[in-house]
Amino acid sequence: MKDWIERLDSILQLNGRELLAHAGKISHQMALDKSGAEYEKFKEEQRKLSIEDSLKEIEEDIKKLKELPKNEQQFSKVNK
Repeated sequence: MKDWIERLDSILQLNGRELLAHAGKISHQMALDKSGAEYEKFKEEQRKLSIEDSLKEIEEDIKKLKELPKNEQQFSKVNK
């Protein structure tokens, strides 16, 4: 098994990749905290985009309604 680890390390080094020879500097909890914070930012941005899309759709609907002839506007009010 050790020879396979050494082979893999040498292949990765040939490709110019730096190998991590220790446990790293970031704890599991730090990684979870960071990913959670980034996900919250993402969710907030998606919420804002969804609201913007809804508002654009409403504006387009209002514009279409204003372009309708008067008799069609009255008809659409009756059907609501």
